[in-house]
Amino acid sequence: MCGLIGIIGTPYAAKESYLGLLMLQHRGQDSAGILSFDPYSKSFHSVKNLGEIKAAIPESRIESLRGTISLGHTRYSTIGSIREEEIQPMVMNYPYGIAMAHNGNIVNAEQVKNQLLKDHKRMSLSKNDLEAMMNTFAEGLSKDKGNLNEDVLTTTLESVYSKVKGGYSSVGVIADHGLVAFKDPNGIRPLCWGRRKLTDEEKKLDPSISHLTYSYAVASESKSLSFLGYEDIEELEQSEFIFITHQGEITKKVLKQRKLSPCMFEWIYFANADSKIWNKSVYQLRLKFGELLGEKLLPFKDEIDIVVPVPDTARPSAITISEKLNVPYREVLIKNRYAQRTFILNTQQAREKAVQLKMNVIKEEVEGKSILLVDDSIVRGTTSKKIIQLLRANGAKKVMIASTCPPIIKPCFYGIDFPEENQLIASNKSFEQIANTIRADSAFFLEVDELKKAFDGLNVCMACLNGDYPVDIDQAQEMINSRINHENTSLPGIS
Repeated sequence: MCGLIGIIGTPYAAKESYLGLLMLQHRGQDSAGILSFDPYSKSFHSVKNLGEIKAAIPESRIESLRGTISLGHTRYSTIGSIREEEIQPMVMNYPYGIAMAHNGNIVNAEQVKNQLLKDHKRMSLSKNDLEAMMNTFAEGLSKDKGNLNEDVLTTTLESVYSKVKGGYSSVGVIADHGLVAFKDPNGIRPLCWGRRKLTDEEKKLDPSISHLTYSYAVASESKSLSFLGYEDIEELEQSEFIFITHQGEITKKVLKQRKLSPCMFEWIYFANADSKIWNKSVYQLRLKFGELLGEKLLPFKDEIDIVVPVPDTARPSAITISEKLNVPYREVLIKNRYAQRTFILNTQQAREKAVQLKMNVIKEEVEGKSILLVDDSIVRGTTSKKIIQLLRANGAKKVMIASTCPPIIKPCFYGIDFPEENQLIASNKSFEQIANTIRADSAFFLEVDELKKAFDGLNVCMACLNGDYPVDIDQAQEMINSRINHENTSLPGIS
């Protein structure tokens, strides 16, 4: 899971990418990069490094990212390494000069790379699965006979969709031509776009855009675009691509679609609460999750003294549970604002150490109380177990836990970091066994049918809950092996 942004049509493209990327920091902490293309010097410029956005991209360097088109990416690594050569956006020189970034996983990346080498002598230079997509895309464009148009892009992306399997959204720059963005045929990973009216100041700064009315942007979440002043924001459909030229011309086309299956985990955990995905408010859905879970907890209300959210994602659900049960809501877990999101850290060792730094407890509110702890999900159980230990160490009499996500029992192969079934605490365990494992008095979960009810007809991917994978995973073993090898490599600074 990563964060993407692309801007075209403003001299502030790199600055906007940087600001928009900051709104996506929650989507990845391993690395960050921004790239621009300068049509005057016919060159790409980039700044990228390991770490969070502000550390990886010094503000003093953004002025060097010249041009009216830019890409930004923040990475949460599920496949590949966290070495500098893996950092996106990535660039290749032929044809035209292409830069690209993506969010998600290519299930058959190794097979695609091997076929590209065999058929077209295209050699991958990293373990990043983006190279499989990027080389397939480049191979399609190389056949355009110097005339990049809708037919060429259609044929190119039809080739990508037929060969590259997985859940992904992608944004790219084609040098001297424009910005391209596209989404996989099931629409598993989010991507939206919008426009902003250009100011007179922007047009004066760069005469090459003086004829334009709007600048355009694409991003993983609507919040990034609205923060930057972009309007008329729309989610790209599954298998849809959009191509925006430097002249402001837009080509937008839907290719052969499969069943829409956006990842339910976006609403449960990943996305900003004030974003919308497929026109569904993340915040309002989290309130609904809490309402439905609260109904299940009504028989136990007399056993609960306070409702406590695990910050930050579970807050809306905990609020509605508190209202449903008529039990006081208390924020007794105080988060260290400088701690990383523990779920998206790369190794189990790193996650366990981070939990110790992440939370403090207000003892006066906890001591002698029976607590209902509300979390968005329980994946490995690492965070839950540590928090319950903290609450008990501060005098909690009883700790029950409630999860707005049903038990996660199957691996995800489309960009969420749980690709091994034996890592999942709910795999082959009853609710009572889960509670015992994390040292809770009892555990409650929203059920799959209840989650479907909350989505009100939107068919979301729940493969991790029920094993119903929308994209064939037969070729995923090499991806899993890559992840296992990656898990065995320590993070810098973590011993």
